[in-house]
Order: sequence, then structure tokens, then C-alpha cells
Amino acid sequence: MESEISRTDDKLVFRHPKLDDGYAIYQLIKRCPPLDLNSSYLYFLQADHFSDTCVIALSNDKVVGFISAYRHPKNKNQLFVWQVAVDATIRGKQAGLQLLEQLVVQQQSAEVTSISATISPSNIASQKLFQRFTNRHNLMITKQPYLLECHFADLGHEAEELYLISATNNQPLPLLLTTELNKV
Repeated sequence: MESEISRTDDKLVFRHPKLDDGYAIYQLIKRCPPLDLNSSYLYFLQADHFSDTCVIALSNDKVVGFISAYRHPKNKNQLFVWQVAVDATIRGKQAGLQLLEQLVVQQQSAEVTSISATISPSNIASQKLFQRFTNRHNLMITKQPYLLECHFADLGHEAEELYLISATNNQPLPLLLTTELNKV
């Protein structure tokens, strides 16, 4: 499977993570506020159990980008993007967009027709990423309230809005992106 996703762009290599990448992913997330840092154990599980719906970007064999996702348990055609992390050394080079595109293209067998994610109002980088993705691929995007501040009780966490991205004709997104990216 690794050879199917490996791709080099401006010295970045994209591939699915492996168990051994878990700690490097944890360290990357730690360097990427405002992302919520979960336990290192979670990143090992994502790199192993959910590797088919995660992608890492490597530069000189160092993990400098990570996107994690899973198929929504109530809608198997929806891919929920959990976290997107891009190291400061490669920001501004559209690495987040490349990670998202790689992730979606690799979901060929899943018939993914929509992507969802929650984003806090202060996370401008993520908002711009998903807007850039929808603009680039002529997709629809909607957002609505999802988790309110009161859901987090006294944790001091911002509200999270639910973003939903889909094609206007409900076309599978991996097929749509593969066709478009092959034109470039």
C-alpha cells in the first residue's frame, strides 16, 4: 500500500503512517498550536489502526505533516478529518492542501462523497485550508454550530463549528480529485 500513496512534491514524501511514526506524529502535534494535543498513545493507534485514513508528509525522513481522519460511523461515505498538522518549516507551501488531497485520493474503495471536520473560530489556518480545498476542486462547503463552549464545561475550550464539504452532484470525491489532479 505504501507505494500507492508515496509521492514526492518539493522534497516532501507522502505516505500512510506506520506504528513507528506514532511518537514523531505526537511531537509534530505538540509543535502545532492551536491543535489539541492528545496522548502519545492515541497517535500510535492512529498510525497503526487508522493508517488507511491518515497521511504523513516527510522531509529528509522527518515527519513534517500529518492528517488524521476516519470514516464516520453513522455515514460510511463521509470522511471525518480530525487533525491537520504542518510543521513551521514547511508552512506556506500548501502542504496541508497536499495532505488533504492525498488523503481523499487514497479513499477510492470507500466511495467517500463528503468530508466533515470541526474547526474552532480562532483556527484561521484550518478554515483557509478547507476553503482553499473547496475552491480548488469546485466543491460546496457549509458550516453549522456543533460543539458549544458549554459542552467543554470548565476546560476553557472554544466552540467548534462543523464543516461539511461535498460535490454538487454527490460524486465520489476520490474519483473527482483523481481526475482533476491528473489534468494538472
